[in-house]
Amino acid sequence: MKQRIIALLLTLCLCLSLIPAVSAAGPSLEDNVDVDLLVSHAIQMYLDLEGQYSSVTPKDSNACSIGFMQWHGEGARDLLKMISASDPIYAEEVLGTEFFEEINIGANSWKNRILNSTEASLVSTLIDSPVGRQCQDLLARETIVSEVKTGWKRGVRTEPGLLYYSSIENQFGIGGANNCMRYLRETIGFSAEDTFDSLLIFHNAWLQADATGNYPNSITKYKKARIKVFNFIVNTLGLNPGTTPFIDLPAEGHWAHDAIEWAYTHNPQITAGTNFTTFSPDAALTRGEAVTFLWAAAGKPNPSSSHNPFGDVKSDRFYYSAVLWAVEKGFIAGRTPTDFCPAESVTRGEMITLLWAYAGKPTVSNVTNPYSDVSSERFYYTPILWAVSRGLFVGNEGGGSSDLLYPKIPCSRAYVVTYMYRLLR
Repeated sequence: MKQRIIALLLTLCLCLSLIPAVSAAGPSLEDNVDVDLLVSHAIQMYLDLEGQYSSVTPKDSNACSIGFMQWHGEGARDLLKMISASDPIYAEEVLGTEFFEEINIGANSWKNRILNSTEASLVSTLIDSPVGRQCQDLLARETIVSEVKTGWKRGVRTEPGLLYYSSIENQFGIGGANNCMRYLRETIGFSAEDTFDSLLIFHNAWLQADATGNYPNSITKYKKARIKVFNFIVNTLGLNPGTTPFIDLPAEGHWAHDAIEWAYTHNPQITAGTNFTTFSPDAALTRGEAVTFLWAAAGKPNPSSSHNPFGDVKSDRFYYSAVLWAVEKGFIAGRTPTDFCPAESVTRGEMITLLWAYAGKPTVSNVTNPYSDVSSERFYYTPILWAVSRGLFVGNEGGGSSDLLYPKIPCSRAYVVTYMYRLLR
């Protein structure tokens, strides 16, 4: 019996040895990304967005930060040690013996080390020297490659995305970056196995996480930094900034396609969509959203007064400043003196009237009313004739009937951004 078992095992081993080896490691970073080029782009990114070779922040949160990557606390000390090891005589001459020895020999942690003005000046001189710049470049490469490898393990699969991830880890540390990635996956609904193949999806997840208000302060605190990083990557790598993450974006040539891209890429952004990957072009827009869209297109101006006549417009809502601004300017009124009704759908007549008022309420002459359902007695009569004269309508608002506009029905998101695009771009 034993001989049969041994023979069977030998046969099995022989068969297994004939099966071609298959790697379970999955795609590798080096086989898919030009790491040297990525490092070069990352260094330029930090030089443009973080600081210069001579940069010193004596107190950044709880410790000093130095160099163009803003090495922080113990990381700052590591850079100074590296420079000291490369040219100890020069480093001690610049820093002075006592400070030099604290950095290189002292046992105290730099986790909470804050520099005084004299120390900050000495450190700036040292790190901006030829040896200081050389060491920063070397340490930057080591740091960036480590960050990029971690990003790859966490599912980031493109050079733009890895640059973006590198800046996250640089800003939050490896533990903080791990938390951020978890938050972003929650926002998108990605599992741990899903990969980030789109920079726009990666970045938009950050903006969406910020917008929900359900994530730590770090998400909100560094929103502007994320936008700067995103814009740098788009411009440096020559990406198409008009691309949106929307899977329901109408095809090129559709009347709403360019308008939706414009609304998404406008600065300030007019809309990020209804969720992470959808715009929902046929969904009705609310009155609160309508004034917010226009407010964003105008540059998000502050209302000059904090007076709020509406009991249903709360100060913690996204449309609060937009409503106050629009009402103050006379662009729109509440549905009653005390109710704005921000959650109710904006009608086509209301939306056109809002844009007409924003345009200065111009008079209209020599325009024939093409719509049988637009009465001259209605508040939206002149605004609609004005819209006809400006070419704001797309031609099929009536659903195939050229003489119908249906001014009392809810205005869809696609129509709203198209009207705005044709008026404001």
